[in-house]
Amino acid sequence: MKIAFVHQNFPGQFLRLSKSFVAEGHEVVGLGTVKSCAIPGVKYYSYQPVPGPDDQPYKFRFSPVIPRLRRAYGVAQKAKELASQGFEPDVVVVNTGWGENLFLKDIWPKARHVAYFEYYYASEGQDVGFDPEFPTVNEEVIWRLRAKNAMQLGALDAADLAVAPTRFQRDTFPAYLHDRIAVIHDGIDTKNLKPDPEARLQIGQSGPKLNRGKPVVTYVTRNIEPMRGAHIVFRSLPYLLDIDPELQVIIIGGKKTSYSDAAPDGQTWFDVFKSRIERPVDWSRVHFVGNLAYDKFVRVLQVSSAHIYMTYPFVLSWSSIESMALECRIVASDTAPVREIIQDGVNGRLFPFFDEKALAERVRETLMEKEKSAAMAKEARRIAVERYDYETVCLPQWREFLGIR
Repeated sequence: MKIAFVHQNFPGQFLRLSKSFVAEGHEVVGLGTVKSCAIPGVKYYSYQPVPGPDDQPYKFRFSPVIPRLRRAYGVAQKAKELASQGFEPDVVVVNTGWGENLFLKDIWPKARHVAYFEYYYASEGQDVGFDPEFPTVNEEVIWRLRAKNAMQLGALDAADLAVAPTRFQRDTFPAYLHDRIAVIHDGIDTKNLKPDPEARLQIGQSGPKLNRGKPVVTYVTRNIEPMRGAHIVFRSLPYLLDIDPELQVIIIGGKKTSYSDAAPDGQTWFDVFKSRIERPVDWSRVHFVGNLAYDKFVRVLQVSSAHIYMTYPFVLSWSSIESMALECRIVASDTAPVREIIQDGVNGRLFPFFDEKALAERVRETLMEKEKSAAMAKEARRIAVERYDYETVCLPQWREFLGIR
């Protein structure tokens, strides 16, 4: 079969699927705005968004629509070029968050068009209007969200099938659309993501040497910002360090912004959160290691004694399920995306999102109740393997969903 994947930052979520379908002998084409793609066997074509009014005085106001339309026209021009050369895909899969699928069905009408949905915005109770510490809800914000959602609905109209990676993400869409959106996760590699009781880690060249026998608390986020609860983690640091004089905290994450609004006055959220901690912190026991290479990220989680995962009611991080596969002792925010994968007292411990003292107490329980925590960690891995393993669960689901034999 001929399969086209479209993602402005290709391959995005389609890396494993692209590799698998190439290995199975299918013709796989990728379309995106990045200059090149190094996936063996994938025929990659870079496109450029068409010129548009990016510099007009209301750029912020119209940014939910104009960049997406520019991408839609740009990728459509590249698709027309490929069609003129004889390429007619059987399946076209597009991450709809960037507007790219709007016109592709008109160019390849015989293909099965699949919309990959990540999120449908709401004016309160999700990423917006959830955290009273950062009240960003106003008329302009709500209108921008509605414009983003309008683009998503247009994407659904231009698709034959739709899919989302988790039930929570599907359920952010209007209820009348739930039956039209399948739930299939991207999948994780549980064969290689395994606990290692012998794991060792040294922080830097002269930092502490850590292993599973020492109290190590870990927290992972792409960037240190409100969306993933970094402000709560920072405020919990004095209470975490009180648990044990030997305890070390490792924080993985950059200082840019991925999902939240920018920090005030040109600062980073890292600086803002650090300045707002009310009690003294022994910074010699808190290690900010930035963004790590994947193998080092895995090694950090393999030495973890208690792993913190936090998120607003928003897209679930891959790292949350990867930590389950690694048999981490998970302490997580009691928010809707998390409750889909973590059941309190069964495969992890939950705490109220805004309560830093409760977070520290759940970490203390995790460290003190070693046998119970180990049993929950094993159950977390069992669930990760049973529901989210790429090779045995998710790839077969994707293959059936796309009609690929």
